[in-house]
Amino acid sequence: MAFLKLALCFLLFALLLSSYVSAQCNPNNFGSLTGCLSAAGNRPMKPSQNCCNALKAYQGKAQCLCATLTAAKQKVSSINIANALRIPRTCGYGNYIPSGFKCNGQTIP
Repeated sequence: MAFLKLALCFLLFALLLSSYVSAQCNPNNFGSLTGCLSAAGNRPMKPSQNCCNALKAYQGKAQCLCATLTAAKQKVSSINIANALRIPRTCGYGNYIPSGFKCNGQTIP
């Protein structure tokens, strides 16, 4: 019986730890969004399916997406934050960034 309780405690701890780690945001990990570069420039193109798929990781994480785009802009000067913030809506994920959200001086209408 003690072994079962210990196993259940361990399982609960593992589940809590995994949800904590998955909730973390690493803005410097913008490599998955490289497919979005052509859509985030000064003359944006339609985002690729790879770009739209990569954005799925940011559902409900507008602040994380903003931080990631800001970190990417520091490395890739051709990124236009206003255009980058339009990509989720273009991909059909309009609810990813709420209206009125502010990121790097840009406000989402």
